[in-house]
Amino acid sequence: MYYREFGIPARIAKCQTTEELEKQTDKYKGKKNCYASVYVFSREKVDGKTDYESAVLNTIWFDFDDNKDVNKCLKDVRKFIRRFCNPLKITPRIYLTGGKGFQMNIDFHSPVDLPDHIKRGAIQDYLKHLKKKYYLNTLDGICINNSVSCMRRIVNTPYISKIEGTPTGVWCTQFTVAQIMDCDIAALYAMAMEDTGAKYEPIKSAKALEKLRRVCV
Repeated sequence: MYYREFGIPARIAKCQTTEELEKQTDKYKGKKNCYASVYVFSREKVDGKTDYESAVLNTIWFDFDDNKDVNKCLKDVRKFIRRFCNPLKITPRIYLTGGKGFQMNIDFHSPVDLPDHIKRGAIQDYLKHLKKKYYLNTLDGICINNSVSCMRRIVNTPYISKIEGTPTGVWCTQFTVAQIMDCDIAALYAMAMEDTGAKYEPIKSAKALEKLRRVCV
């Protein structure tokens, strides 16, 4: 059994299919902030809780966050694209969360073949390595520590104010690399105030997988 966790943000469901995840999202969309686990998992513990060591590591996930100046996040995203992604011809998936930051995925050509007991540490070490090497000051340390158990906002869902409990008018929105590099933060937020429905398929990279293996294996 493979499943992805769904949360609001508390983890309230385990979805085995895309249809199940969409059903949960439709139920809470506009009422709660909707999240899904970055990874799918293949087994539970004896008590029914997810065994996070069973994560299928087919992507690496980045959370850029700054409560005071989201422009700092955009600068870090652009820096990482220019210095890491572009030289390796890697095309990341990039999302404005709707709050004060960006989410980014780099997708692997195939899942990382690692023993279960080192998966969490391997992802943590790799993200810490990238944060330090490329001076990614807004790369969130909490998400790095959560590693394989991380939850991410679901694309094309509205951001719900944590204070008022109502939609802010901004949606979690996926952008192309060109949009991220060419548009200022005001333009990106303006686009994210529309439910564009944008959703681009992952472009999987063998080089991204090779880079992770060099650092962690």
